[in-house]
Amino acid sequence: MSQQRSLEQERARAAWGRVVEVKGRGYAGKYGQLARSAPADIQANGLGQTLSFWNAKGEAHHRALFNHVSDWVKGQIKFADADLLQWIVNTADTDGYRRATAEAIAFVIWLKRFAEAELPKEGD
Repeated sequence: MSQQRSLEQERARAAWGRVVEVKGRGYAGKYGQLARSAPADIQANGLGQTLSFWNAKGEAHHRALFNHVSDWVKGQIKFADADLLQWIVNTADTDGYRRATAEAIAFVIWLKRFAEAELPKEGD
């Protein structure tokens, strides 16, 4: 039997780890709410604008989601810059930006699914 994992399995595993990491923290509900809207936010506003918004807000749940998405995309795209947002602004070409956006959306869809299942909703 093959031990090779598909990219989709790797995304799911990474997303599960991030949601488990957040579960039980004081901002878990807000993180879950933000994760649930993240695919639509990236699709509607663009990856760079969405990351900029999360970064500017600076609250714990925004910072956590920013770091989770940035770390995953950086690992998949393998660019030299240390910061995903700086790479988008300064270095990324159109194809690179599209690949980063597609990878971010694929990853946050898993985050959204696990957040819906595992994290409390705001007001619970």
